[in-house]
Amino acid sequence: MKTKSRSTRTLKILTSVGGALYLFFIAMTIFYDSYPIFKPFDLKESLLLIFIAGFALAWTNKKMAVGILFMIWNAGIWIDDLYLNRPEMDYSMISAMASCFMLIGAFFLLEWYKTSKATVPSQQQQWRFILRVLLINYAVLYSIVVFSELSVGESVNYLSFPFIIYPLLFLIFPVGFLLSWKKEIFAGYVFLFWFAILIVANIAYSEILHLGPWAAFGIPIILQGIFYLKYHNKFRYK
Repeated sequence: MKTKSRSTRTLKILTSVGGALYLFFIAMTIFYDSYPIFKPFDLKESLLLIFIAGFALAWTNKKMAVGILFMIWNAGIWIDDLYLNRPEMDYSMISAMASCFMLIGAFFLLEWYKTSKATVPSQQQQWRFILRVLLINYAVLYSIVVFSELSVGESVNYLSFPFIIYPLLFLIFPVGFLLSWKKEIFAGYVFLFWFAILIVANIAYSEILHLGPWAAFGIPIILQGIFYLKYHNKFRYK
């Protein structure tokens, strides 16, 4: 029988704390906003069911399912906030909470990866796996942000300056994404460059501060770049 690792127990504790906060948030929304909790084909109810499924499976050995469900839930929360509830601008809080569960889900996937093979993957294989999982999630969220700006955001001419910076960033990001699968060191530099452009643009041009991706969104991207550089230098694999 497989014993539970310390990291798995930690993930379950974090899931319990986060789940309690999320359910408390739902309860307060129902109580103060008189939110009708049961409406047919409502995304919020569907997301709640997805979360409950992931939360329940977290106490089983279905680590891969837990990770995938939490990531789907996170993406759904971002879609709900940026598309359906954009006027309320609630995504600054609930989307941040959902992003924490995306991280928890990524590490549940890592726990599954570590036990899915006959031998435990090396440290190098583990860090490559978790960084790839995280980057895929960031790419999904980035796409949600960009297409929400184009579809329900303010009407902006993205071919004019300084707004053209954002299409430029959207073109740079896939370069780093593709390089990350074979040339992590180059991907690291690309993501640092991407973040530098984002920050300089936000500082220099106040008219684009309200457009996504925001400066806060760049924080996990620069961390991704730093991790690529750090672990490339640590392992120096071919």
